[in-house]
Amino acid sequence: MVLQIYADNPQAANMLFTADGFDELNAEPAFDYRVYKLDENEAEEKLALLIDGMTKVEDKTGRFTYRHGRVIDTCTYHKWEWPQAIGMNGLFDYYHLTSTSDPFSSKAKHVLGMMKDWYRQRNNEGVPTKNINSMAVMYSVACLVELDQKRGKGSVLDDEWRVRFEDWIDEWAEWIMNELPRTPEGGLQHLTFRLANEGQLWDDTLMMTYLMDPISGFWYHAWEFDLQGGKKGRYFSDALWARGNCWITLAIPMFLELTRLSPSDPVHRILVSALRRQVDALLPIQNPSTGLWHTLLDDPTSYVETSGSSGFVGGMLMAIRLKYLSVAVSGLKGCLAQVMPDGAVANVSKGTPAGRDRQFYKGIPRMGMVYGNSLLIVALVQWMRLNGGEVR
Repeated sequence: MVLQIYADNPQAANMLFTADGFDELNAEPAFDYRVYKLDENEAEEKLALLIDGMTKVEDKTGRFTYRHGRVIDTCTYHKWEWPQAIGMNGLFDYYHLTSTSDPFSSKAKHVLGMMKDWYRQRNNEGVPTKNINSMAVMYSVACLVELDQKRGKGSVLDDEWRVRFEDWIDEWAEWIMNELPRTPEGGLQHLTFRLANEGQLWDDTLMMTYLMDPISGFWYHAWEFDLQGGKKGRYFSDALWARGNCWITLAIPMFLELTRLSPSDPVHRILVSALRRQVDALLPIQNPSTGLWHTLLDDPTSYVETSGSSGFVGGMLMAIRLKYLSVAVSGLKGCLAQVMPDGAVANVSKGTPAGRDRQFYKGIPRMGMVYGNSLLIVALVQWMRLNGGEVR
């Protein structure tokens, strides 16, 4: 079944974001994270299970595969959209770790081969139309090109794929700089394959000025400018959504590591301050029985959610490695308790647009999603980097 989505049929679109009549993947934790022992061997076994499980994620019902000019599938591993882009990020993190410690590692060779196979399949299918979400694939592409340059041309990519990747990077960078619509004041409009979202900023696109709540230190999901009247604009709702917040936790240390800003740089100081404030607010509200965070951070009646929790843990571990934080993290074990024997990750909410009220977020179905595996892969690789002594 391929669901047809048209602009004049909001009822069909609403089916994408409700659990009604859907068998959710919300299993109980596999173990009590509070007594779970994680060592290097266990981490490697879990990582292999997560990677294998990620490649098997698909929308078997067809309920969340739909047509909007072209067939869109944000659930299945073998497709090109932002969830799969997060999967490539997780694989690159692991490849970089294993190939740095051992250039001839069989694990590194296997993971790099997986990534190349994925890009080859997507290229053969035809590169998709450009939007703010499909752009996300370019991060892992750029990482591979950069690593190939650092280690010597041909060490990671052959000539054909290096040229293809470089062409992609140039083309997509030109698009996002010069063609992607902007909101008032120059922000990146959250243009997706389905909706233009005119005048909207989402925390998925990391717009700090508008989206941080000055009281809690958490981030709202979306801001919408008033394009007709004289008012500044408004938040979509007062929902403090977990996965939206986890992009902040991850993006700040990633950005600082990429840019290598001096600690005295004002941008560096502002970002580290924002990260510490968010983490300080996160730690007291961690669900004690599961080690996870709720999908609405300030609402313990909302379900606990694994992908956002994995993002929080991954960002915290990355920040600890970079010496921006010094907190202890128990959430990784809580996230690992959601991994099922077949490598699926339970209690992961489906892709979520900006909701107009808090109840919308509480009703998003939980199912297998590529980013459920890949965000946990990112977090586990960060733990392995710490455990391997990168920071003493």
